[in-house]
Amino acid sequence: MKTKLFLLFFLTSMFVSAQNEIWKKDLKKELYQVGWIKQTSDGNIIASGAKGLLAMNNNTGEILWHNKELKAVDKNTFLNIDGLPFFYVEYAPIVGKVRGIVLNSSNGEIVFDTKGKGYRIKDYTLLQDKGIILFELLDNKKQKLMNFDLVKSQLNWIIDLGEVGNIFKKLAGSSFINHGPFFTSSNNLVIGIKDKIFAINFSNGEIVWKHKTKKKVNALVYSEKNNNLYVGIKKSSKLLVLNPDNGTDITPGKLKLRGELIDVTSNSNGDLILVETEGFNIINPETNLFKWKKSFKIDYLNEVIPHEKGFIAIGKDEKKGSIALVSPEGKKIWNTNVNGYAYYITPTEKGVLYISTERSNILDYEKGKDVWRRDVKFKSIPAVTYDENENKVILFENRKGYKFDLESGEINQFADDIRLEEVKRKTPLVAEYIKGEGYLLYTDQHISLLKPDGTIKYSNYYKPASSIQGLTRVAQLGLAFAGVDFDIQGSLDNIEMLNDLSNGAYRTSKDQTDGTSETSTIASLHIGAGDGNMHEIFNITSKRFYNSKVIKNSQFIVTKVKRQDLPSIHKIIKVDKKTGAIDKEIDLLDKTPNYVIDKVDNMVFINENNTLISAHKF
Repeated sequence: MKTKLFLLFFLTSMFVSAQNEIWKKDLKKELYQVGWIKQTSDGNIIASGAKGLLAMNNNTGEILWHNKELKAVDKNTFLNIDGLPFFYVEYAPIVGKVRGIVLNSSNGEIVFDTKGKGYRIKDYTLLQDKGIILFELLDNKKQKLMNFDLVKSQLNWIIDLGEVGNIFKKLAGSSFINHGPFFTSSNNLVIGIKDKIFAINFSNGEIVWKHKTKKKVNALVYSEKNNNLYVGIKKSSKLLVLNPDNGTDITPGKLKLRGELIDVTSNSNGDLILVETEGFNIINPETNLFKWKKSFKIDYLNEVIPHEKGFIAIGKDEKKGSIALVSPEGKKIWNTNVNGYAYYITPTEKGVLYISTERSNILDYEKGKDVWRRDVKFKSIPAVTYDENENKVILFENRKGYKFDLESGEINQFADDIRLEEVKRKTPLVAEYIKGEGYLLYTDQHISLLKPDGTIKYSNYYKPASSIQGLTRVAQLGLAFAGVDFDIQGSLDNIEMLNDLSNGAYRTSKDQTDGTSETSTIASLHIGAGDGNMHEIFNITSKRFYNSKVIKNSQFIVTKVKRQDLPSIHKIIKVDKKTGAIDKEIDLLDKTPNYVIDKVDNMVFINENNTLISAHKF
């Protein structure tokens, strides 16, 4: 499961035991009533109430700042800007329109205020190397783009990009930019929104040119090699080439498509891979002509992956597909049929690994033959981790465990009919390697430890709090998230783990549960005339975000406990990953509805009786 700063849940009742309490702050005087609390990227606790908005130091409870004007801020508009000490909220003043503001969480400075203009921020893109944030704004039905300078903490420019396409696009956290942003040689910022392409002067925000296509833009690629912009249009039989400096059509006549465009991508040497329903070809950016006289074609062509041995062409259909290895000259090396829908395909050292709804195997690079002696069938997306001691990838699914040898390419089953507490075939399990112990298998409410010999050390399930039942995490949507209607589910985190492994990233922060952590800067800005006169604007380190996964061996779980002849109670429990034992717990009985778990500093912050904020150390 991806690393997060906090988990936020809402309960119907709550009481805090004084055990492990490190500070307590009554905010009745400052805020009268506390409506909600959140945690920012730098760890501070933000509390909103009837008499303003304030921030507290998460380790001491000290009030860092208090803005009395920002009363009754809407918690649903809270947006953390990851990696930076900034957050966005909206509030309604007594007089005037709803205002959106960006604040510095460390000092309370308002770095951007929409005031009476009615702008609302819905998403953002951080361009760290340029020291700016691109904010996507809504102004009633209009889409706008804002360039905000992080060094000077000031607005550079705002431009109008047309009306919102539909109701869904009005929702917060949904970007309306479909392609880009990327920069051309003339420092124009290029983005694609549905059927429109914009080139924007990055210095002053002026729209240099815009281009409207007949249908939605499916692909937009900028080539640094020839300073050309390649545009793939839905159901178009032509690949459009534009001059990014002025938007003029410079398409050569020989780039006509035989079918419908699927994608245009670039490989490591700057060549462009054009993928369409009728085959794929390589465009030489120096001439804008196809390199091959004839495109390579396979049935149901869906994707092409460039590789040192050539190109891996992938065909996907509901019940069958194919995988082919194609030479750099466009000739077939081999072509292999695949049963079922292949939802994961990636090159590995030993060959092309594929996992489909019917079978899974590795195809060697020489002839496309199976590397594994027998197929492995996964009925759901398998939980994946890496055993550092055995140098093997561990796959677990449907009560069975497999070990994939990275050196030999062989796969062997080491666990069979493993029954985990309250786990079914479609339960989206995630795996984590526990050094010296085995493989942790877990969800938000379940935790088990499978030993390397295939036996279970423990398996525990904790009933969820009633208020969070029915909520679905994006990472658990499986293939439905990708728009594929198949009876197979699981955590998309496992697909990411497979991607990491296929790229040689065997050690990640997700599966390192002991050892020390080095603190490194992930976001910082400085201003000044030279190295000796630089002034630090802010500095946030990876320790704030990742230490919990590296040096702590516990899992936080929120659960509801039934009691005989007494009302059920809610608890926050800390479970030892190696033993399954509950190390510590906090009972939640009071009716206050809000708390935050800080998995980085091993703390929980609780809003009790709408006035009292307390911090508890695990």
